Amino acid sequence: MLPLKVRRASIFAFAVICLVPSLSGVIAEIRQWHGKQIQCLHSGLRGSGGKVCGTFGYARVFTGTVRSAVDVSDTDKRLELIPEEIFLGNADEATARVNQACLPINQPEIKAGDRWLFYLQSPGFPGTSENVNELILPYDSPSGPMSSEQEELSKLRHLAQLTDSGLLTGRITRMAMLDQKVQVLPASKWTVTAVSKHGGVQYSAVTDAAGYFELELIPDSYTVSANTQAGVQASMWLLGPSDADTFLEKHGCTETDFQLHADGTISGRVTKANGEAARETQVAILQVSPWPEYFTVTTDDHGRFEVRGRDPGQYFVGAGMIAHTVTEWPLRVYYPGVQSRAQAKPIDLGMGEQRTDINFILPADWNPQ
Repeated sequence: MLPLKVRRASIFAFAVICLVPSLSGVIAEIRQWHGKQIQCLHSGLRGSGGKVCGTFGYARVFTGTVRSAVDVSDTDKRLELIPEEIFLGNADEATARVNQACLPINQPEIKAGDRWLFYLQSPGFPGTSENVNELILPYDSPSGPMSSEQEELSKLRHLAQLTDSGLLTGRITRMAMLDQKVQVLPASKWTVTAVSKHGGVQYSAVTDAAGYFELELIPDSYTVSANTQAGVQASMWLLGPSDADTFLEKHGCTETDFQLHADGTISGRVTKANGEAARETQVAILQVSPWPEYFTVTTDDHGRFEVRGRDPGQYFVGAGMIAHTVTEWPLRVYYPGVQSRAQAKPIDLGMGEQRTDINFILPADWNPQ
């Protein structure tokens, strides 16, 4: 509806370094590893329509056994690997290096005798910083212990059988408050659709218990959507469009993940004391329950603002400057037109509720500077 720019502050402990549409994103994460602070740089080949999956971008992909795992630095190990089932590359034994500190937190340290699914990149591949000769086991590849990689193995075996088609996969998740913690949960039995650009044919799949879906499609451009139930909005991760356009190549694999939100709406109009529309005014929406999060939008030429995809909860709305943390929020004016948080009227938003009446007037001496 309204061409509004939304700025969102994430509650997660990640800092986006750069995100180039249709190319890649790099995310820096700070971790503690054996008493030391470690920075892990995660990257991925991601476009506006999803992330490249399968064997693309790797030098070798195989299941195998770790012959030896030797520490070569505070964080790195040198691995001698014995391949078993080959998906890309030859069957020769491989030497690889891994930054153990930056692998998924729930994975145990790699040791001799482990059986893994390995995705290895060549030294110097974009996103790898190690100046070494060995192959690299990258931080955010789908590599992992065989006990947890059956879904990934199934995908690779499916890709190996394709002749004239490609694979569109993904995962649907939702956020929930459990045991006083925000958790990401799989959305099972959720329908995903893909409509071809040429011919307009619609294909669909239903997610399994892990929220995973898979579609085998002929090469074409597709509009992929998980907006298949009323009152719920699906957005791409990270913060992408609700419906994604992606091109699928022969033998290719594209992963399109969505996160579900209740499709609640908060909108209204801001006016000046003289009755004129408060155009290009920053409006802040502070969610205080079930978890803290804030957004800012800018009003249009008619003083109107709108934020969609809101979960049920309690919100405060106001106009003016906003701090960079949710603990200090020095707005000049709060809805319904008061200048202190204590006087502000909270908005209790229900599931999928459309609150379009959040109107307020700025005081005559209002100054956002």
